[in-house]
Amino acid sequence: MKKLVLGTTALVAATAITSGAATAAEKIKLNLGGYLQTSFVVADYDTGDQLPTDIRHEGEVHFTGSTTLDNGLKFGVNIQLEARETTDQVDETFIFIEGSFGRVNIGSENSAAYLMHFASPSPVIGWGLNDPNFLAAGFTTPSTAPTEQSDADKITYFTPRFSGFQFGASYTPDADEETGTGAGPGAPIKAEGVNDEAYSVAVNYINKFNSVSVKASLSYEVITSSTIDDVAEISAGLQVGFGGFTVGGGYKLTENEGDVDDQERHDWNLGVNYGQGPWNIGIQYAHVEFDDATDGDYDAVVIGGNYILGPGVTAFGGVQFHTADDALVGSEGDEATIFFVGTALSF
Repeated sequence: MKKLVLGTTALVAATAITSGAATAAEKIKLNLGGYLQTSFVVADYDTGDQLPTDIRHEGEVHFTGSTTLDNGLKFGVNIQLEARETTDQVDETFIFIEGSFGRVNIGSENSAAYLMHFASPSPVIGWGLNDPNFLAAGFTTPSTAPTEQSDADKITYFTPRFSGFQFGASYTPDADEETGTGAGPGAPIKAEGVNDEAYSVAVNYINKFNSVSVKASLSYEVITSSTIDDVAEISAGLQVGFGGFTVGGGYKLTENEGDVDDQERHDWNLGVNYGQGPWNIGIQYAHVEFDDATDGDYDAVVIGGNYILGPGVTAFGGVQFHTADDALVGSEGDEATIFFVGTALSF
């Protein structure tokens, strides 16, 4: 009986402790956020049947929330819904865990190499030339950040930052898919495509020396395949800020780009911004070059600026110039000039 009483007492105590720990931390409550960018466009294309004037939109609605347990661990969720109808209506969707050990992302989110990358500063919201939201129709999308595996489901770890340095790594079980396909018992969890597993490692550095800020990054990413040569991306970037100026650049080498054997792609960009108070202006240049399996060159320049009208409301405007030839836009080449003005709302 004594053992039974002691055992019952211990069970009651353990239950009380567990219940207390569970109720001390609040249940996750979702917050609503996101952005919407709208532009009025006047365009001049050498070829094709693109509209001379247009209205362009880009936006997402974000559902985010987190809770911190008594042991200090922070658990959170991030669900991003596209504000316009697309083939992928739900964009990134992942949970994260943070603690003294660093941070872990699990789900549909970009890789460590992408998230930790720095490049030239964008002079204008949405229309910059490093993985832009808006671009001239028919032209390749420039980006010095690794984009081959995009939001495929993965697990990513980031170390704490120490002496300005942070390291990150990602593992993607299947670099083809974000979501499962098939239905019913025995259906495959993933739709097996050309790509197999993907791996990503990255390091970046952030520091400030008196009035000069420095951001630098370096990464390597590989997508393995059993049917074609592996796709590999090496990227690097640097940004320096001083006296209202931000100057930077980025570079990426992609081997077997787009799952095409022997297709080598080079992306690089340079830019400078200057801003004081609510406004900034700048210029950015991007270049893309295909070698080996196919050839082609692409060059683009954007000049523009932003002005903050109030909390969450920014006006912007500028102009893009594009020129491309061969594989990147067609054997005869093409040129385009895009004038744009718009408003960006964040909420």
